[in-house]
Amino acid sequence: MDLEMLKFRANIMQRIRNFFIKKGFLELDTPALSRDLIPETCLEVFKTEYIKPWSEEKVSLYLVPSPEIYIKKIISQHKTNVFQLSKCYRNIESVGNIHSPEFTMLEYYQMNISYMDTADITEELFDELLPPKPKSGEDPFAFMRPPFMKLTMDDAFLRYAGFKLSDCDETAELAKHAKNLGLEESPDNPFETWPWDDLYELILVSCIEPNLPKNVPVMLMDYPAKVPCLAQEFYKDGMFWKERWELYCGGIELSNCYSEENNPEKIRKYFEAEGKEKNSTAKIPHKIDEDYWKIFESFPKCSGNAMGVDRLIALLSGHKTIESVLPFLI
Repeated sequence: MDLEMLKFRANIMQRIRNFFIKKGFLELDTPALSRDLIPETCLEVFKTEYIKPWSEEKVSLYLVPSPEIYIKKIISQHKTNVFQLSKCYRNIESVGNIHSPEFTMLEYYQMNISYMDTADITEELFDELLPPKPKSGEDPFAFMRPPFMKLTMDDAFLRYAGFKLSDCDETAELAKHAKNLGLEESPDNPFETWPWDDLYELILVSCIEPNLPKNVPVMLMDYPAKVPCLAQEFYKDGMFWKERWELYCGGIELSNCYSEENNPEKIRKYFEAEGKEKNSTAKIPHKIDEDYWKIFESFPKCSGNAMGVDRLIALLSGHKTIESVLPFLI
């Protein structure tokens, strides 16, 4: 990376900090190592060991894939708006393009708001980081410029796959659409045998994401509740949905936002179910705090967003990949 790009990166990081500090958010600096993690079956982690002096007892530790596990403990205790720019680590990731095993994450949480309010905050952040809109001629940053195009997952499936998810509560219905879309299946593993959420994911990555508009920022919102995540739930059109959105700019996924789940019992059940699946299928199983759900006995209503900073800087600097904005590649 040349000096000018180093300066550009540092400037964007400082402007992000200034934006949230001016809004009264507390900047956090949580640990990169943890004895346990939130179970997420969609990713793999890094494991290491701490060797205690004298006794040489070995303690398993894990590099955090997100600072969320610590941030939520602080929110539970202090009920304050927070943000953090931190290094995060995800194993079995490709290097280059838009992925790196080590990357920079921005997370921000505000009390007493929903995921739609966080969309407004994110639009404000983009207005702060983007150069002024040209008075005439083509806008090179139109694909990032607020307001975000808002598209529900149900409408996205209808637009780009030809059917509504709300009409496919059963696996057989979703399997039939996957076949009609010409998606490849194995004779030994027909779509009818797939879990609902795997079929949904296949159609999402094959038919929905590639066809999202690339000339405007797109907020893909209201995810099916059949795909577990720690977001608030609501009922509409015969299905349960999650108050969640993901932001795409130029076809690149930039952030993932929830109205945060704060029901202790729901979180306890999530940890039990996801933890069991995680540690039966993961290449690198990890310890899970069985008492983590208890912090939600005093957890406030809030919404949080996690944004890939390397991807953001790449797009702001006119690049489509992150190689040129990372000081070093492993």
